[in-house]
Amino acid sequence: MAETLRGKRVTLVGLGTRQGGLGIARFLASQGALVTVTDLRSEDALSETIAALEGLPIRFVLGRHEEHDFTPEGADLVVRNPAVPRRAPLLQLARQCGVPIEMEMSLFFRACPAPIVGVTGTKGKTTVSTLTGALLREAIPGTRVGGNMGVTALGQLNDLSPDAPIVLELSSWQLEALIEHRLAPRVAVLTLIAEDHLNTYDGFEDYAATKRGIARHQQPGDFLVVNRDDPESWRATSETLAVIVPFGLTDSGEDGAWQSGNDLLWRWRGHELRWPVPLSPALRGPHGRRNALAAIAAAMVA
Repeated sequence: MAETLRGKRVTLVGLGTRQGGLGIARFLASQGALVTVTDLRSEDALSETIAALEGLPIRFVLGRHEEHDFTPEGADLVVRNPAVPRRAPLLQLARQCGVPIEMEMSLFFRACPAPIVGVTGTKGKTTVSTLTGALLREAIPGTRVGGNMGVTALGQLNDLSPDAPIVLELSSWQLEALIEHRLAPRVAVLTLIAEDHLNTYDGFEDYAATKRGIARHQQPGDFLVVNRDDPESWRATSETLAVIVPFGLTDSGEDGAWQSGNDLLWRWRGHELRWPVPLSPALRGPHGRRNALAAIAAAMVA
């Protein structure tokens, strides 16, 4: 990745006040890129984030954007923050001019040496990501958790190895870059799809297709852990080459993770394991049990 970015003129659009923009800016600078950070917010509004980047060779364009930074005259690459709409006019300009557009996750997926477990869904993705990470850490102490939970993924690259997975919570906006660049996690988890963020998508179908996109470019031998009880999520099973690993509240007799009486059941290739239904308040009720089943399935295949 350093060889790819060293000396390249990179425009980061959308610094923001959360860890994501800060982590991207630091990463780009550390790789030897010639970084321009541009944000419509003022220097005062971004003062804390800018202070955290003090000493790094970064050019700031604040309170405005300049077209020059989105064309071949000023940029070899544009990196957008998830908060920046995919169809923003200046991103459209970059595409028309042939300037490639990346996001943190597309950069991370290419550079990551570790197996990736990606978790998405309208509800449950934070719980499932956290619980999957905790389960995996019992078996593989070096397991990491990051993504859409205030922990920058790029900032963890130096701590990763091929011997321990990283579990990433992925928002629909972060998935946009993976879909565009035909990237996918080794293990994908799809918890549930319901109406959300429709102000930034062309209706529910566009949003749902983006969520299902986590599995679109998986390959044979990858795994899709998917909610059998949610028809919208289940549609992903016909859109991927991955091995399907279902979970749900009714034991179908198939391989997967199921509620079976007062137990959570894992069945895979002739073997079964059982755990009592969790007593934790966070995992009570049908939604909580499905989250626990999703985490069990993800951890077992990972």
